[in-house]
Amino acid sequence: MANEKRPGKGPAKPRPAPTPVAMGTRAVAAALRIAQEEGWNAAALDRIAAEAEITLEELQDMFPSRAALLDSFIADIDHDMLGRVADADGADGARDRLFSVIMARYDALRPYRDAFIAIARGALRDPATAWTLTWTTRRSAEWMLASAGIVHTGIEGALKMHAVAAVLAATLRTFARDDSDDLSPTMAAVDRALVRCERVMGWVQRVPRPPGQRRAR
Repeated sequence: MANEKRPGKGPAKPRPAPTPVAMGTRAVAAALRIAQEEGWNAAALDRIAAEAEITLEELQDMFPSRAALLDSFIADIDHDMLGRVADADGADGARDRLFSVIMARYDALRPYRDAFIAIARGALRDPATAWTLTWTTRRSAEWMLASAGIVHTGIEGALKMHAVAAVLAATLRTFARDDSDDLSPTMAAVDRALVRCERVMGWVQRVPRPPGQRRAR
């Protein structure tokens, strides 16, 4: 009949707009991809937006600068790290606990290793990136000490955060070229760096434990 409607699927429904979280994830992924393939300096804001298929306005709403985007990425790595070491406090000594936390951070960084190394190299020519890496490394060190049950406040805590940052700096080059399945070269480098910290500062040995927890050996 002429007035009957023909069966069919009807007009296509519009796809829901991506959420800010989804767009932020795409933006970070785009920045890391560009950094890995072409270097961090190639990851300009307009290029990141184009790669992530969002507008510059949308990118600016989420990340007012490349430094903010990098800060968000490192915060995600810290979150992943903390999830991996929920049982690190069960280790016998403070150095063993901290070793577990540092390796958890390298495990979290491993999928993004080439991009992160490219960012670190780009920091040599970009003061804003260098400052951001310095600040976020200190923040990561604070969370690492907290996860290992080591004091991280006051002057003593500041010294310990500096020492953890030094361990990360001393072992990053090994991690950058570590293609082993179990990151054994990186583990060995971290262990050596922690031993040097103990010898030079004694900063792990003298850490007070919170009430109700075992003291560091």
